[in-house]
Amino acid sequence: MAEETAESRRSVLMRRLRENGADEFTKQELIELLLLYSVSQKDTDDATARLFDYFGSMSEVLEASVMELTHIDGISRNSAVLLSVIPQLARRVKIDHDLREKVRGMDKIKEFVPKCFIGKTVEHFLLICLDKNMKMIRYDFISKGTVNGSSVDLRKIVHILLATNSVYAVVAHNHPRGYDYPSKDDLVTTHVIANALNTIEVKLLDHIIVNSKGIFSIADADSEISVCLKPD
Repeated sequence: MAEETAESRRSVLMRRLRENGADEFTKQELIELLLLYSVSQKDTDDATARLFDYFGSMSEVLEASVMELTHIDGISRNSAVLLSVIPQLARRVKIDHDLREKVRGMDKIKEFVPKCFIGKTVEHFLLICLDKNMKMIRYDFISKGTVNGSSVDLRKIVHILLATNSVYAVVAHNHPRGYDYPSKDDLVTTHVIANALNTIEVKLLDHIIVNSKGIFSIADADSEISVCLKPD
């Protein structure tokens, strides 16, 4: 009976998807549709309801860790991995789209940067390489974990910038806990990087902090903050 129920539910959802696309699906139905691909011969609507009862929203479900997800009754490790990979896929799709559109200039870079951090629940440090026309050449995540002067790999940053013949650089990191103002370590790290890039004649244009409200641009801040972008 359970097999028939699950198969029937899968057929209904797939028919609706074919006929109308996913726009008319509720958020809970979208998660249920994903679970139907990782669970066979079982009904998944109860497990989906438990996910939403526990986490509260679709974004919280998809941003949860595999360990957190598997604590929910009815969610196997395979299902947890499938759910947790969705934000990462979404991030890559957005990034690839932007690369095709040729990110150029600070306005576009500020739109691009937050998309790189979708689904990232710990701090990551990003380097963006730019040519003389302010066009993005390359982007790389340099490190993972708390950002400070000792954790950022300056040699790796310099190597990438030299290898790409970059003229300008922008760095960015996220504040997963949501605080939206740069810390003292953030400002010190910015100045350390600016000095290092100055030795290879690359200008650090900005250090962007991604937070719950959007972004904080050190370059756009008042002079007491933005001065850290200027090398000694």
